[in-house]
Amino acid sequence: MTSVHLVLAGGGHTHSLLLRRWGMKPELRPQGMITLISRNSTTLYSAMVPGLIAGHYRLEELMIDLRALANRAGIGLIIAEIIGLDPHQKQVFLRNRPPVGFDFLSLDVGAETFKKSNSRPIKAATSMPIKPLEPALNWIQAQDIDALSDNAQPFTVVGAGLAGIEIAFALRARWPCRQLQLIAKKGQPRPALKRALSAAGITVMPSVRQLTGPTLFCTGSQFPEWITSSGLPVDASGRVRTADTLQ
Repeated sequence: MTSVHLVLAGGGHTHSLLLRRWGMKPELRPQGMITLISRNSTTLYSAMVPGLIAGHYRLEELMIDLRALANRAGIGLIIAEIIGLDPHQKQVFLRNRPPVGFDFLSLDVGAETFKKSNSRPIKAATSMPIKPLEPALNWIQAQDIDALSDNAQPFTVVGAGLAGIEIAFALRARWPCRQLQLIAKKGQPRPALKRALSAAGITVMPSVRQLTGPTLFCTGSQFPEWITSSGLPVDASGRVRTADTLQ
């Protein structure tokens, strides 16, 4: 009898917790072959990211060790970037590696910054989407040297949802004297938040046609493009449609 293969696509929080549960209670682990596919051997606990940006935590404190969790749970780990999915042939496609077949698939691949909400091109030297987190955090760290200069250009956060506001406050803690500005849609943010931003020296501005200086986009999230083109049923934002059981 052929063993059933369960593939866990992505090393997000849900899969991390699942591995931890199987490691603590092996009797709950499903029978058969199980493989986790993740772009990195560690994942970041995203709820602590604003605290990392603000300087309250070290990067190591945010890291979840997927390799250790996988070993403890007795499952395989493939470090690779997922670039496609064929749900009919039951294959996950990887960059520079052969595809991986599955009998059952669980998706926990995280999100990317929503690109359709703005028409400005994102140029790597001057701007960055907040997600994926790892390159965004490296880019923010590279801006530290400019924060010490009196002639530094203003740093702009685009998006005045709760995530953008939280990141703006975290950047103020990181850079007490740098000029910060937040691009907001009409009606954003709420008056109390706007007063708090003003008190922190963060200028709230309406949307503008052209931005200069370093710009961080916090404009909502979408699923990776390969999910949208996989043939799975998705909504307008690319999120996979599920039943009440999340299947």
